[in-house]
Amino acid sequence: MKKFKTLANLLSLFALCLTFIFTPVLGQIPGPVKPEVKAAYTTEPLTPISLQVSPPDLTAEGVFVLDLDTGVVLLDKNPHLRLKPASLTKIMTSLVALDYFSEGSVIKVINGQKSLGNTAKLIKGEEFTAEDMLYALLVPSGNDAAVTLAENYPGGYQAFLAEMNQKITDLGLKNTHFSNVSGVEGEDHYTTAYDIAMIARSALLRHSFANIVSTKNITVKSLQGHSYPLASTNILLGKPGILGVKTGWTPEAGECLVILSTKNNHPVLISLLDSKDRFGEGQKIIKWVDSNFLWQ
Repeated sequence: MKKFKTLANLLSLFALCLTFIFTPVLGQIPGPVKPEVKAAYTTEPLTPISLQVSPPDLTAEGVFVLDLDTGVVLLDKNPHLRLKPASLTKIMTSLVALDYFSEGSVIKVINGQKSLGNTAKLIKGEEFTAEDMLYALLVPSGNDAAVTLAENYPGGYQAFLAEMNQKITDLGLKNTHFSNVSGVEGEDHYTTAYDIAMIARSALLRHSFANIVSTKNITVKSLQGHSYPLASTNILLGKPGILGVKTGWTPEAGECLVILSTKNNHPVLISLLDSKDRFGEGQKIIKWVDSNFLWQ
């Protein structure tokens, strides 16, 4: 009997420790969007400590800056204001595609070649692996690739679009809705700086997504042997510490950008919506984070 009491006490102590470990820390992102703890950690990740340096003035209507390791919000401005995402939409497009298609799935161009705006210049009837189609989607921000992925999904374009909106619900987000798969102007098509950052954070957990959005130039080939040179729309790629993620622009949405930046192994995710200078302001935020925060 004494042994059983000792075991019960140990189990109670273990349960108490688990409760302490997994209780959210004040100031972190709560609930279903709390960052996952990396398996490589043997201790808690270092916490960013502000030196009280004033943040830069920004024209962007929506801003959200997140320390990915801890979930600590470093900066925000109108984080829940609904704004147009333009081609940042394609972050969610890629998530749905990654969930369904394997890398080697064969994707055929059906009507994508009719797309306007940024395209990968896909040719009707040509076939690609799903991985190469994702490069065509995310590197040059190909609207034709977005439509092609959706049209190859079971149930077609509308079923793909419905799954994009379902995934918003699955992520616990409240202020995003997509009415198309590429980010072209449309009614009832919006997100927020916070929501798009959470979508990007979910996508970055996928190794293939992280690889693709950090790619500056690549040439892919159709299964018929036609070469497609692709160049990133993100002019910040190649600068020290810049690892992606996605650009967007339409006349109504303005300049949009999601950046993954890292310095001294501290990954920071930045989202900007409706900016007048997305690349310049992205760099201002990175410089401010570097000067304002110490990780302890």
